[in-house]
Amino acid sequence: MNINGWSIIENLLLRHKKNQSDLARLLGISPAAITQIKRGDFQLSMESLETILRYLGATRGDEEAIYSQIIQSRFCAKLSSGIICQIIIIRR
Repeated sequence: MNINGWSIIENLLLRHKKNQSDLARLLGISPAAITQIKRGDFQLSMESLETILRYLGATRGDEEAIYSQIIQSRFCAKLSSGIICQIIIIRR
């Protein structure tokens, strides 16, 4: 499950030649915690996500893609008749 938009974060890491250890240092957490975030064991806080996006120089398009992915994975349930969203988030 990709509740933290990890595929986009991973692309940004590759683009900027950074790695998971760099993110761990940035956030003041262990590399093992990054692995848990990557697996979806823990959700990134909005503050941590914004810190990561700033650090990796995310474009507006990157931001829109990651928030879309997070909303879809965290707040939407796929039903036989389609996708039903439980909540709509409006970002500033």
